[in-house]
Amino acid sequence: MYKTSKLLLVYALVNLCLCQQSSNDTVDYFNLLQHAHQTNEMARKYSSEENMSPTEHLHLTSKQDKVTARAEEILASGLDAEVPYDVSGRCLNHTKLFIEALIRRELWAFRVIDAMGKPDSDLLDFHTKWVGNWEECLAVQAIEYENPVNKTGPSYPYTGKYCIASFPLGSAAEFGQIAALMIGMCYPDSCSSADATALAKTLVSLIPVNVTIPVSVVCREKSLEYSSKAIVVIVICSLFAALIVIATGYDIFVQQFLTNKHSGYRRMNKGSEYGSINEVNNGHLSNGHVTVITESTPLYTDDLKTSDKDHSQQKIKKKASDGKYQPGTLGKLLLSFSVYSNAPKIFNTSQPAGTLTSVNGIRFVSMTWVILGHTYAFGLTLTDNVATYFPQLMKRFTFQAVSNATVSVDTFFVLSGLLVSYLSLREMKKSGGARRFKWGMFYFHRFWRLTPPYMLLLMLYVPTFKYWADGPFWPQTGTDVDECKDTWWTNLLYINNIVRSDKMVHKLSPLWGTISCLLLILVNFISAGIISKHYDINANFLLNQNANDAMQEIYIKPWARIGPYVIGFFTGYILYITECKVKMSKLLNIIGWLVATGVALMVLYGLYTSDGSPKLGVDTSALYNATFRTAWGMCVAWVIFACASGYGGPVNKLLSWRAIIPLSRLTYCAYLVHPLVLYTYYYSRRTLMRWYDLELIYLFLGHLCVSYAAAFVISLAFESPMMGLEKVLLGRKKNS
Repeated sequence: MYKTSKLLLVYALVNLCLCQQSSNDTVDYFNLLQHAHQTNEMARKYSSEENMSPTEHLHLTSKQDKVTARAEEILASGLDAEVPYDVSGRCLNHTKLFIEALIRRELWAFRVIDAMGKPDSDLLDFHTKWVGNWEECLAVQAIEYENPVNKTGPSYPYTGKYCIASFPLGSAAEFGQIAALMIGMCYPDSCSSADATALAKTLVSLIPVNVTIPVSVVCREKSLEYSSKAIVVIVICSLFAALIVIATGYDIFVQQFLTNKHSGYRRMNKGSEYGSINEVNNGHLSNGHVTVITESTPLYTDDLKTSDKDHSQQKIKKKASDGKYQPGTLGKLLLSFSVYSNAPKIFNTSQPAGTLTSVNGIRFVSMTWVILGHTYAFGLTLTDNVATYFPQLMKRFTFQAVSNATVSVDTFFVLSGLLVSYLSLREMKKSGGARRFKWGMFYFHRFWRLTPPYMLLLMLYVPTFKYWADGPFWPQTGTDVDECKDTWWTNLLYINNIVRSDKMVHKLSPLWGTISCLLLILVNFISAGIISKHYDINANFLLNQNANDAMQEIYIKPWARIGPYVIGFFTGYILYITECKVKMSKLLNIIGWLVATGVALMVLYGLYTSDGSPKLGVDTSALYNATFRTAWGMCVAWVIFACASGYGGPVNKLLSWRAIIPLSRLTYCAYLVHPLVLYTYYYSRRTLMRWYDLELIYLFLGHLCVSYAAAFVISLAFESPMMGLEKVLLGRKKNS
């Protein structure tokens, strides 16, 4: 440990010596949290070491003079003779020009040094990212003179290129592969990453210590050439944008403006195939090719319909033949892309009878919770005070709601299972039973409802994300090095992380359906428990030695996560057979709420310890990991059941607030797009963040608002048009 501590101080001196010589990329939730924990542990181990003796300190400090003298010797004998590694001739010549300019004390050479990263405070707290100044490095313009003395005949051979040099700290066995000293460097733009690495190794070799110091350098290109895939995506997105503009213009000027302008002629066309007049019927207004009551239905209740609403629709359609222009098939297809028509559908707060209104609030709260957790998780590696601030968070009882925020995803599993069973069973009843139910259309509709925005968003960002921004942390290889070349089809078929289980129980009788649900939950318990014990996975994933096992073996496996989905599926069945009409005594209702609240609080806060140490042993952790997600799902299911049955009280009023309905409609797109919002902000930063409570509040609120704003755009561009196309092409009613 002493040797490693000594090496850390030597690394800190490398940057100082450089100044004197020259005259001076699935980040996932658990891995990111574990990074902060391990960083804190390393800092604590270092800080617990006894201080070096004054003699040792002076010995290390004296190395600087030796390095400086060695650098002067290199300048005198020629740089190319002292470089033991392969460097391109052009890069080497430009490096020599830089050193010569430093000797002459030229301003541009000093700017190169000024732009480089330097040691900052908090070294003992493991502040090992010395970023430097990105903009200053890129703004460097080298000057070469024909006569350096008189400074005549200037030319400008190169500009600055920002690079990051990484020095691994210790061994992988001791610290893992995440700890490294990172120093921002400014090289000539003629140097490649290989050239920069060779020059950095040469510099490190000048340090007169008997320690091998590995180093690697990655340079950031000032601009990236657009790939053929990126160009194709830009063309496709441009066509989408043009189509949306044309459709919106057609809707405004033809459907709305011209019709209103020539309203005197409406009655002349009454009954013809070209016209019908907008009329109000039972408080719902027809808007041309569709009616607000149908198209404003929440996205997750697409399959919901009632006989009363069907009758109302027939009356609306009958009255709609009063003269307003009605487009043909081509016009309807075009209007599917109209922002003028689609935006009001998203913001509309009307809902049909039979809607489980509490689901709106649960979806929005869960999505907010997901964004809150990712606000912390995605940004941890880009903070300079993680080792001091993060331990403070872990000692807070309230922070457990953030560290255990993964149950918010289980809430979505509950909602998915519930709505699949509840809505499909209602449809089966209207169709005359399961045999007459259009299973093909049912599955196609669900596939069409989810897939276009999902795949189109993947198409948009996978080939183009690397061009969105720049900066010292920006991943210039994109989110996927191979741009999903070999894995895109797994996303299309939804087998990349989870397999849906709705096919297993749709056609089963109530008895066998109940037994099947219980068997699936049992499989969930057994598989999660065995895997947890085998891999020694702690109940608190943050405290696991290998977070990758927890993620790969339990978190993303369907057999270990199916419990909440089955609970939701069974709850939907109960709501269907009872028609949301259940009579409970006041005492039973209170007991239900108390039990659900108590279990939920135990799941969120039950693992808290004041010192952050593991609370449960291996066997107890296995039992916890096997059951806690299903227990959470039962708590969420109770909330929905109680609210739908009339026993929700103020909770139901809050979750059913009409203002939440538009936000609930945007939840799916917000879930898809919010990681891109967070990644874009964090990785385009020029400096590290210093977190504190108020800073995180602003970050969270900003991420939340921007994510939903982006979700609104994605919904208008990719989601709403596809739903309109399905209605026109397949003649499928919105709620059928």
